Amino acid sequence: MKIFEIMKERNLVNAIGIPLWLFLIYQGDIYYSIFMLICIELALSEFYTLTEKKGIQPLRLLGMSASVFIADYYYVQPEITGHQILGGTILIIIFTFVWELFSGKLNPINNIAVTLAGILFIPILLGTAIDIRQFDTAMGTNLTFAIVLSVWACDSAAFIFGTLLGKSKILPKISPKKSWIGSISGFSFSIISFYTLFSLDALGDIITLNDAIALGVITGIFGQIGDFSESMLKRDVGVKDSGTILAGHGGVLDRFDSLIFAMPLSYLYIHFLM
Repeated sequence: MKIFEIMKERNLVNAIGIPLWLFLIYQGDIYYSIFMLICIELALSEFYTLTEKKGIQPLRLLGMSASVFIADYYYVQPEITGHQILGGTILIIIFTFVWELFSGKLNPINNIAVTLAGILFIPILLGTAIDIRQFDTAMGTNLTFAIVLSVWACDSAAFIFGTLLGKSKILPKISPKKSWIGSISGFSFSIISFYTLFSLDALGDIITLNDAIALGVITGIFGQIGDFSESMLKRDVGVKDSGTILAGHGGVLDRFDSLIFAMPLSYLYIHFLM
């Protein structure tokens, strides 16, 4: 059957990548932070590669350097003050313009816009995964594991039920294989995974049932929106995958697209609504 042929291509990456990811979540601290920084750098590089297909020349080195600064900010919070992060942001913006000014490249407006958009889209959003893991250590929670598990449950359920039963498509011009049945199934399993972890007392003492359901809703909805958003970018430049580094999964950006929205919105919920 087609579904089993597709899943077979992913098995090798899953067999290596999933245990490694879970092990690094368990280790936390600098180990997980470095892992996430590497993923951020690879995903940002893939994003810039996509934009180059539109004739844009983003400032890769500046974007990569900014990612290190942003990852460090999330890692050491709350030691860095608001003034320091604002100062760093100001320097990134000014350096982008100065670099472009002396680069002599064509289309400077597009180059600057895409460079800054890449920084906003990937290190600032996905970097929140580092902060949430640090929060886990400080507060005795397991939210990083729960969010990742919830997104996996959502993606897997959407893929399986959508492939087997999906007929009516959601956004066929952007992602022709995504169906309403798959999306609803993924949303349901995202909430179920959070509820199950809460029932097993695996989330930590400060997490209430309402918190667990809310985070399940966030990952179930916005994880899928992140997936659609990345598909929109790929559709715009006419490619199927953001890269080829992960056999059967495409690129790193393909693998982390759901977390790019799910993590920062969970971050906002954790720090402002819990």
